[in-house]
Amino acid sequence: MEVRKFLIFMFMIINLFGFGYKIHIYPNNIDLDYTFDKKFEVIIIEADTLYEYNLLTNQPYSKAAIYEPEENIIITEPFSILKRLNIFRKTLIHELYHYYLTNFYTMNYQYQEIYIKELGF
Repeated sequence: MEVRKFLIFMFMIINLFGFGYKIHIYPNNIDLDYTFDKKFEVIIIEADTLYEYNLLTNQPYSKAAIYEPEENIIITEPFSILKRLNIFRKTLIHELYHYYLTNFYTMNYQYQEIYIKELGF
């Protein structure tokens, strides 16, 4: 786990000199036309390429985004890919719910997945 934290930190530093991932803050510069009952801000890191996403998350490409509870951030594949697959909004809302349920309700991951899928995300 420490290695992944270090990699994320290093990619954030290296981004200043060459990598192209983008940092977004929900809800400030991402409009999903969806509201939660509590206000919160989440850092969303959009990888520039699928390869970079895999390096940051150690996840397969089939998992479009991931919420990292230890760092309290969401890391996604490039938005252009999510939009092309018509899963952009659904994917981000799904991961935002992981943030929301972890931080405001301390619900474990298995119950989160059930709850989020029941909501349609």
